[in-house]
Amino acid sequence: MRRKPVMFLSALALVSMGLTGCGGDADGNGDAAEPTTATEEATTQEEPTSSEPETQSPEEEDSADSLRGAPTDSAADYAATVDDIDAPDPGPAPEGAVIPAAAVAKPPQAIGPFSVGESSGPAHMYSDDVSSLMISLDSNILGSPYEQLVEYIETDNTPAGTGSCGTNESGSAITCYQRVDGGVVTMTAIPEEIPLEDMVVFVNHFAEQAGAA
Repeated sequence: MRRKPVMFLSALALVSMGLTGCGGDADGNGDAAEPTTATEEATTQEEPTSSEPETQSPEEEDSADSLRGAPTDSAADYAATVDDIDAPDPGPAPEGAVIPAAAVAKPPQAIGPFSVGESSGPAHMYSDDVSSLMISLDSNILGSPYEQLVEYIETDNTPAGTGSCGTNESGSAITCYQRVDGGVVTMTAIPEEIPLEDMVVFVNHFAEQAGAA
């Protein structure tokens, strides 16, 4: 008869262990979610690592710059050199003035720090020693009326030289139409390399040095 309490206590112990086991399973389920958390933590830790290849040492950056060959901020470079033109901006030529045809065939050799390179075709290219910027003068004289041509550059159209400068609708090119003896010539540049307002200053100087009258 005395063994019954012992057996009863043993049964209670088993039940208690079973409940503890259930609690352990619950904890186990919680533990089962931990690998996901650990994976997330590992992923979070790996994120900075994935961006590391984008970071370059000063030596690598210098090497990359030397391969590119030209500064990325060409417009800023031009803005610095346009101030090097000795004479102040003369502004647009007087109304009705035209550029002599001879000055189109043989344009001014230098406008401030910009000089015209040798050409084997109708295009004369002005450039400077600071950036890769180039301004093109097409010596082909167009017979179309100036008023008709200027419709293509209505965006931000600004008086310049013997005509005006503006951009096309997409803003991908700057074009300046200039009145010359016998018609119209074009001067062009890329907006990413030179601001429109600086192109206007350049064309004003060009018209003056070319003898617009």
